[in-house]
Amino acid sequence: MRKHLGLLTSLIVIFATALCFAGCSNYAGHDACCPDKYVQDGGDPCPSPQLSEPCPAPGPHGSSGQITHDGVLVTATQPKLCILGDNFALDVCIQACIDLCHAEVNLMLPEGMSLVRSEPPGLTEEDGLITWTFDRMMKGDTYSSRVILRADVEGNLCACFCVTAVPVQFCTILCAKPILECCKCGPEEVAPCDPVHYQITVTNTGSCAAEDVVVVDIVPDGLEHSSGQRRLCWDLGTIQPQETKCINVCFTATKRGQVCNTVNVTSCNAHPTSCQFCTNVVLCQGQIEKTGPKERKIGESADYDIVVTNTGDTTLTGVVVCDQAPSATSIVEAPGAVVNGNQAVWRFDELKPGERQNLGITLTTCTPGYFVNRVSVDNCQRCRDCAEWGTRWRGTPALNGCFADTKDPICVGDFNTYTLRVTNQGSEEDTNLSVVIHFPAELVPVSTHGGYPATISGQTVTFDPVPIAGARESFCFRVDAQAKDRGDARIKAEISSDSIQSPITLEESTIIN
Repeated sequence: MRKHLGLLTSLIVIFATALCFAGCSNYAGHDACCPDKYVQDGGDPCPSPQLSEPCPAPGPHGSSGQITHDGVLVTATQPKLCILGDNFALDVCIQACIDLCHAEVNLMLPEGMSLVRSEPPGLTEEDGLITWTFDRMMKGDTYSSRVILRADVEGNLCACFCVTAVPVQFCTILCAKPILECCKCGPEEVAPCDPVHYQITVTNTGSCAAEDVVVVDIVPDGLEHSSGQRRLCWDLGTIQPQETKCINVCFTATKRGQVCNTVNVTSCNAHPTSCQFCTNVVLCQGQIEKTGPKERKIGESADYDIVVTNTGDTTLTGVVVCDQAPSATSIVEAPGAVVNGNQAVWRFDELKPGERQNLGITLTTCTPGYFVNRVSVDNCQRCRDCAEWGTRWRGTPALNGCFADTKDPICVGDFNTYTLRVTNQGSEEDTNLSVVIHFPAELVPVSTHGGYPATISGQTVTFDPVPIAGARESFCFRVDAQAKDRGDARIKAEISSDSIQSPITLEESTIIN
């Protein structure tokens, strides 16, 4: 019985002497994972450690302790009680809270405690000093190790941890690059002499400012600037990242064809770039021509030829040709056109460059005069043109005569005056109006008067031709004659002109007593 009581007392003493764990760090008892002195410039203090492989938690009969120093967190877990002479496990978890160039953790064993083995193997142990060495640890890296120890003496045995580490020191520099992009936009199509507006945009898509940015525009042949210069230059200065600067420039198109305007952009710290925009300088032009007779007689027909040509560089669409006949005329025919009163209209879907359309129209009139026939062409591009042709519509001259004497009857030896009045009753002038008066033997022509020269040859009086006998114009020819013999004297007058093929003959009778 006494034997059993002695053994029980020994066990109680052994269990009462627990292994004591303490740290020998300068920061023993500090709660933070990383001291403030390891906070980088402008950064935040290291957060609580996030273990890539969490340290094992103590069992229901275990205890643990922690030490932090130089950015290293060491957690040690052990049983609350060990049996003298038995092996027990000390679990060590080492974690980096910051980036480390070098870390070393030392476990100093007290006298009466010896190392049995380590899991995994590879620890160094010399004179009771166990060392874990790490050449490099990145923030969050975790290393777990189990050390199997044996207590050879009774009592509180204190194992001491020492931690040394070299934090990574940072020297940062911003590495950036400016990148210039150029864009040019403007009209795709203009007409000669039109203004040509371009917009140039320069954007820095890089990560730092572009310095001393210069834009150069070489004015191409076919464009002119109001300054007369062929090289335009703009100094944009500094362009910050993601900033855009714009330039507006206006030229005048001077000739037909395609002109390509190139812009070069340079900077003292960015690669040069360029951009280009091409504009077609095209002539939008529809030409119309009209020909016809210069002269026609009223009642006849006059044929007119109309030629519509696209003399420009672009296709004309919705082409409309309109011929407006003079009000005094009427349209006889207009093939292919829609005729409405005195208007004829032709329509075409398109007229390509160089293409032409031949049209015709026929007019007539009963009214003499000079009438101008006009025709025009229009289209969706508003390239308009017009043409005209004038025709003189001649009327018909119509000469009429009235022949009379002053006295009737007369006696032998008396004088009598014979008057011939010629009137152009037509609507057109006549030319070379001629009058010849023949007297019989009973009468002798003596003289003429009335303003028209004449020649008396025997019994015949011939007046000089009147060059022009206008429409509705009258002419009066007078001859004085003396009676020589008794009888019924018959005086004959002949009227002729260029329009009269056979002379008009008039006769006047005078009784001589």
